[in-house]
Amino acid sequence: MLIRVLIATLLLTLYTHSIAETNTASLYADAEKSVYQIRVINKETGKKSSIGSGFIVSRSNILATNYHVVSQYVNDPDLYVLDYLSTTGETGQLELLDLDVVHDLAVVKALKPMGMPLEIDSIPEKGARLFSLGNPLDLGFSIVAGTNNGILAQNEDGNILFSGSLNPGMSGGPTLNEIGRVIGINVATAGNNISFLVPADYLKIILARLKNTNFSPISNRFLHSSAQLKQNTKKIIQKLIGNDWGKTSIGHFMVPAELDKSIRCWDSSRPPKPDDLFRSFFTRCSNEDDIFLSSRLSVGSINYEYLWLDTETLNPARFYRRYEKLNSSTLASQAGKRDITNFACHTQFVNIAQQHFKTTICRRDYIKYKQLSDILFTTALVGHQNKGFIFNMDITGTDAKTAIQLFKKMLETFQWQK
Repeated sequence: MLIRVLIATLLLTLYTHSIAETNTASLYADAEKSVYQIRVINKETGKKSSIGSGFIVSRSNILATNYHVVSQYVNDPDLYVLDYLSTTGETGQLELLDLDVVHDLAVVKALKPMGMPLEIDSIPEKGARLFSLGNPLDLGFSIVAGTNNGILAQNEDGNILFSGSLNPGMSGGPTLNEIGRVIGINVATAGNNISFLVPADYLKIILARLKNTNFSPISNRFLHSSAQLKQNTKKIIQKLIGNDWGKTSIGHFMVPAELDKSIRCWDSSRPPKPDDLFRSFFTRCSNEDDIFLSSRLSVGSINYEYLWLDTETLNPARFYRRYEKLNSSTLASQAGKRDITNFACHTQFVNIAQQHFKTTICRRDYIKYKQLSDILFTTALVGHQNKGFIFNMDITGTDAKTAIQLFKKMLETFQWQK
């Protein structure tokens, strides 16, 4: 009896494995002619500058891909052109129609019919088998099997966690369910066989917008993207403002900790030593969710930090010199003069939680992306001879008025503890 059970189990395993292989082979064959390599070509040299993947959707000459795949062309159309490469070696030029920089999506158009459009479907249940297609590492068309590990709870855009390894070049390709319909777009990999997908629902929004204009290209890609980014940052910050914040203690202050599940806080305090001249405690918080615009430009980051110092050893003059050196805030950004203006700053002294503070707000504005700014906030406790407290905050690519509202609300929640 035991032998019969073992044989039946083995046959079932082999049968299931055979069906899985058949499904993968069938999906590969059905989708192969609808998936293309998308290339950014340098006009001067005629050589590839970057590659990704794309797939036919909605109409036979319409392809979807990632924004970051075509970003070089978007930012420098005088230097680059877009084209495609089929699995049979055929090439042709592409035209940019629309994009969604917030969700890393773009739609392009070929000059002739390319094949059968893939259909879009809703996200399947967690644990469902998925199949990602694309052109990894410029090695040819490939398919990667994995599972749906669910929506990222801490991600405002709700990207899908995929248990398959998406290599460079697969970005922009489709991820299919078991019946061959698109449920997501390959967007990124974090190593260790963990990758992310943009839900195809966001692509449906772009396609609906294009259908209303008979698939006409957008007139000004930077104004178009600016409106998306401004709407997104206002939505995120207003959500933060409306949340019930947790509190954390640092020195003599109670301050906001995580403002939302998308933000994580970490203790970065230096371990104390017996010969230390002062004590210090340091907490840093970040959303770690930048929006890619170009190789040197990302926006959407929200970072803030708290630093407390006190001493029983240093005299007031020496303590102040050390405290003053720590009272600075910088922005980690590679933006240059053609991207953004210089910072303009305003400083004033204010009372917060019955204590005196020196507060500085600095702002610089984006040149191409209108009505977006980088904001730096620095607030330092003054009036104490042996205590110091610094709160720094920076927000990139934001609506300035909304960012200042968040900063003011955070200051209003500070509580002094004797």
